[in-house]
Amino acid sequence: MNRAFISLYFFIVASVVLIGWGLNQFWETLAPEQEASAEVKALFNLVERDLLTRQTPADYPQQLQQLSSDLQLTFEILALDDVARSETMGELRGGKILAASGDGNIIWYKRLAGTDQVLMLVVPQTDDHDSPLYDLLLIIFYLGIALAIYLWVWPLSRDSKKLETQTRTMGKDGVPQTLDISPASALYPLALAFNQMAQRLRELINSHREMTNAVSHELRTPLARMKFALAMIDEKNLGDKNQRQLRSLELDIAEMESLISSLLMYAGFEQKTQRLEQTAGYMNDLLDEIHLRFSRHNERNLQLNVKDLSNNAVVYCEWKLMETVVQNLINNAARYAQSSILVEIKQTDNEYVIAVEDDGPGIPIEKRVRVFDSFVRLYHEEESVNEKFNGSATGGFGLGLAIVKRIMQWHKGRAEFVEPQQLGGARAQVRWPKQSS
Repeated sequence: MNRAFISLYFFIVASVVLIGWGLNQFWETLAPEQEASAEVKALFNLVERDLLTRQTPADYPQQLQQLSSDLQLTFEILALDDVARSETMGELRGGKILAASGDGNIIWYKRLAGTDQVLMLVVPQTDDHDSPLYDLLLIIFYLGIALAIYLWVWPLSRDSKKLETQTRTMGKDGVPQTLDISPASALYPLALAFNQMAQRLRELINSHREMTNAVSHELRTPLARMKFALAMIDEKNLGDKNQRQLRSLELDIAEMESLISSLLMYAGFEQKTQRLEQTAGYMNDLLDEIHLRFSRHNERNLQLNVKDLSNNAVVYCEWKLMETVVQNLINNAARYAQSSILVEIKQTDNEYVIAVEDDGPGIPIEKRVRVFDSFVRLYHEEESVNEKFNGSATGGFGLGLAIVKRIMQWHKGRAEFVEPQQLGGARAQVRWPKQSS
């Protein structure tokens, strides 16, 4: 930015000097010639008559000094050859009154009739900027400065707009494309840093994708072999202790498979573009399907209630993603609920709202924002739920709510935990703006 400031500073200074000098030369060339006013002519005639009729040339200086003192003006007598150039000699000899400017004064010249002497009158200069030509040149000066600044700022604005567009426009790999800006641009150092950042992000995303693929292929293969080996074991020949260990191994393998699936799902959401295909539908249809699925795997006999406060209104969203949102919220509530889970659907004037509440221990206010981060689990709360309700691990890997948060961001909405209203536990709520058909 120092480069931009210095170049702008010198550009403006150079523009002011060049434009001002050029217009000043133009003004001096075309400025209207100073014409003697009636007062100046009358004063010259009066002084000239007094000198020629009453004084001798030797007395001119003394008389002019007296006049200067009386009239508060400056009079002098000069030789014609001293003040007249060849082009003005004829005009002075013809009796014309000529003018010149200098030191804030107007100097008037008039030859004394019948002599080779010139009477000089010095009068303080008045404001001659009332001339229309002067006003026009002043306007041209300011317009010229404005144009010069515009010519400097326009490439900067163009490159800034290009940088903004590239930042907002994500490439297919989730990284802005390389920014092409001329090295002469004031934003070139910034564009260079931007391109380096984009390249670094692209490398990190590629590394992340390769790691995800490795998790998918390299870990699932030995897990499949382990599951096959466990299935081949004849449990009838095992004692009770060995059977318990076998069940524990099966649970560990199932948990690892669940972790791999969650990682792959989250990685897929991280790399997904933000272009949604929102269509109209009814949330009750989705909740009926989720309720049926929940009842099939409801090992703790939890009660899932659905309350539609929207009068079965039409909802616009990307339904596959919204199914993931609702399913993850219910799964999260099921880990901590004691006996009941409540799902509420409602709408405001501008938003759709889905809330999932349980009757578990709830979440402290200071931790409600952090639980939506990736791989965050509230271990102390999970342990208390464990001991009080289940006697076993609550499960989960801290990715379900992170996926919910990301999907709601794509819908230009938000996910949050709010104060419970019905069951007294944790109340998760998602909301996103309505979209017209």
